[in-house]
This record gives sequence, C-alpha cells and structure tokens, in this order.
Amino acid sequence: MNILLGGVPFGRNNIGDEAILACVLRIVRAAAPKARITVSTDDPATAERLGVDVCPLFGFDVVPYGAAEMRAVLAAHDIYLWSGATGLSDYPDRACEILAAARSAGCARIVWNVGMNNELNPAKYRLQGRRLAVTRAVDRLSGGLVGWQKKQEAALEAKAREGLRRELLDCALLVTRDPESAREVAACGVPTERVIVGADSALIEETTAWPPAALSPGDRERLEAPGRKRIGLCISAQREITRRSELIGALNTLLEDPAVEIVGLPMNPLTDLALLESLLPEIRRPEAFYPLRGITETADMTALAARMDVLISSRLHLLILGSIHHVPLIGISRGSKVDNFLAPFGLKAVGSVESCDFAALVRETRRLLENRAAFGETSRQVRADLLARLETARTKLASTLQSLHPRP
Repeated sequence: MNILLGGVPFGRNNIGDEAILACVLRIVRAAAPKARITVSTDDPATAERLGVDVCPLFGFDVVPYGAAEMRAVLAAHDIYLWSGATGLSDYPDRACEILAAARSAGCARIVWNVGMNNELNPAKYRLQGRRLAVTRAVDRLSGGLVGWQKKQEAALEAKAREGLRRELLDCALLVTRDPESAREVAACGVPTERVIVGADSALIEETTAWPPAALSPGDRERLEAPGRKRIGLCISAQREITRRSELIGALNTLLEDPAVEIVGLPMNPLTDLALLESLLPEIRRPEAFYPLRGITETADMTALAARMDVLISSRLHLLILGSIHHVPLIGISRGSKVDNFLAPFGLKAVGSVESCDFAALVRETRRLLENRAAFGETSRQVRADLLARLETARTKLASTLQSLHPRP
C-alpha cells in the first residue's frame, strides 16, 4: 500500500507543521506498518530524517508546482492522506484542487485531524484592491442599500464551501481536530454522521532529553538558573500583532518583576526569530529577554516549552506542545483555532493579533505564574480527554486503511 501524506506546507520552516508530520507518521506506521509512505514537502532532507520517500510540495503558492506532476504522483499512490493543520479554512480552494486531483487519479482520500476556523481566510475571501474599491463605491452611491461588498464576499465564501462539501462527501474517512471544526464542516453541507472528531496529532509529540543538543551553552546556563519565572513567547510573523508599541509595553510591565525572564521560542526559526529579535532594542531589561536561536526540531521545542512557567503564543502549536507538559497557556488568536484549543481548559484568548487586550495579557500572565498547580489539574483532565478522542480516531484510521486494498 502506497500512502501520500500532504495537504500541509511541510518543509517550510514551521515547527508546528513538522510536529504534525512527525506524529502523523508515527500514527500511520502503527496503523499500516507495511505501507510505503511518501511526504509532499519542500525539504528533501525529510527523506533521511524521517525515513520516508518524498515528492515536491503540491498545493501551495509559496512554491511553484505543476498540476501534471501532481496528478502523476497521486496516480502512483493508493491513498492520499491530508495530514492536518487548518487548510479547510486557510486555503479551501487548494484543498479542493488536491482532493479533486486525488479522486481523479483513483486515490482513496482520507482527511486526518484537519481544522476549520469559523471564517475562511480573509486574504482570500474578503475583497481586496480594485474589486473592494468598486464595491464600496457602489455601496456608497446606493446609501448602503445594495450591500454589494457583502454580497460579493458571501458569494465567494459560498462557492468555496460548496467545493468543500463536494470533495469531502465521499472521502473514505473524515476526521476533524476539534468539535468546532466538525460543526464548520457540517455547515458546508457534510452530514454530521460522516465527521469524526479527533484531536491534533502533535499532542503525541516526543520530548528531547534535557538539554537539547542545539541549545547554546549560554542559553542552557540561563535556562537552568534557579529562582527564575520564565515566560515563553512566540509571536507569529505570518500575521503580526498590529499594536506593536503596546505589546512592548506589556512585556516591559511583566519584566518589572526582577525574577521574570522572557524566552523567545520561535516556531518559525527564521521569520518568528527575526520578529522577536526586532523587539529587543525597546525592552528595558534586555538581559532578561532572549530569543533562542538554532531550534528547528519539534522534540527540542517541546523540551524547551516544558521548562517554561507560562507560555504566550499566537502560534497554535506552541500551545499544543506546552500542553503536553501542562504548562499554563495564554493564547493570542489568529482565527478561531487558538480559541478552540483553549476552550476545554476554561481559557479564552486575550484578544486577537489585530485587537489584543494587553492589560488582560499582563493580568493573565501574573495569575498563571501564581497558579500553575491548579492549571495542571485541569490540564491533565483535558489532555486525557483529547488523547481519548485521538485514540478513537486512530482506531478508525486503522480499520479504514485495512479496508482499502491497493490498486492492482
């Protein structure tokens, strides 16, 4: 049986995506130990690192790819397994393109623990540029009676949702990573009984033994120093926090406590690192603010997250990795995926990247620094529930793979 893993921009310097990949591989290998697995990735080194075959990254504008080559690769596989992330809302047009190509190539299709925000990607499904200017002009001239902008955007979204319904209906297995995503899929017209609620595959990520080899001696010394309150911080460069000066003000307020340190944990070791380092000139205690360099392995990041007293992140997967070790979590939302993950913990994001409540961020950080034990009790129960959902989905995946015989 030949299985192609894709649907996520693997190999693009996103530690969260690579955590998904490592864990999905573990799950698929346990379910189908004799399967030959290929990963669609932009990093050829994935082949040796994870012991898989690789093919070019298909389905994303960040790298050029040929539709004919994509179809040829799909035709050489029995199963196309979309491996997670939030692509159902981030890039539904590409999702439909790949799923349709897989169907045409005769591949069985499995959607595995994929998320869906409560709105489609604004960059794709909200009018931009000239089209936005024209529709706004029409609305102004009509005194708002026409509502042309809303109608145009609603038509774009309806078309995307209909495409998802069409492609998801006959997948061999459809698993979402949370109940909120399942409801969004159902809202596209997919019957609820066709959707299984699982959990993010990265919840079973491994943890490197301390200290990670990639950690510099100086950073190791700082992270092992006693008597510190360490706040792990990741701000996504993909969608930056808009009120930068207020963010810096909040960080400086937290650093008024001489025991507090802020450790930058860049989930993209290139772009997120550059953003975190750009904050340093405005930090009043720069010796207590240190972004970590050279961390690229997911198990290393999990080990580092485990040493934090609180995590603040607009990257979902840093929160997921921290939850493995019951580290208190503070989310800044980019779409509903962060809110969906925090909800079972009884938490809410402290706003979004566009409208973060920085006073709430400071209050919540201080509260969690003083109440880690209480958070841990809640976190252990939440993790048990999430792992139970994931195990149910894994059992269904194993039976589905067993029922799909390779093509002659």
